[in-house]
Amino acid sequence: MAEKGFKKWIITLTVILASLLELIDTTVVNVSLPQIMGNLGATLEDVGWVVTAYAVANVIILPISGWLSLKFGRKNYFLFSIILFTVASFFCGNAHNIWSLFSFVSYRDWAVADCFLLRRLS
Repeated sequence: MAEKGFKKWIITLTVILASLLELIDTTVVNVSLPQIMGNLGATLEDVGWVVTAYAVANVIILPISGWLSLKFGRKNYFLFSIILFTVASFFCGNAHNIWSLFSFVSYRDWAVADCFLLRRLS
């Protein structure tokens, strides 16, 4: 069923904002590597694991996102993904060591990969 009027624009704006989150997220990890190394006292090898976690989480979640969206509904799953992204981003900003950042980046990427896929399915 096609949406009409104001509701159509709200849906469009929501999808655009989620896409913007994805674009920013893909950039922020690589750009902030020197700051992560300095602030958390991590080595280049340790920070490499953060980038690896980002890629691995994306590879894991993309194949099952379609199934999860069918099981829970696209809207509910999309909202869950946005909430997970927001919460994980907060914890990424408050990480006290490289390994907590590693896990929070993984959660954040699961959410952004979900938003990416659900945008494509729409």
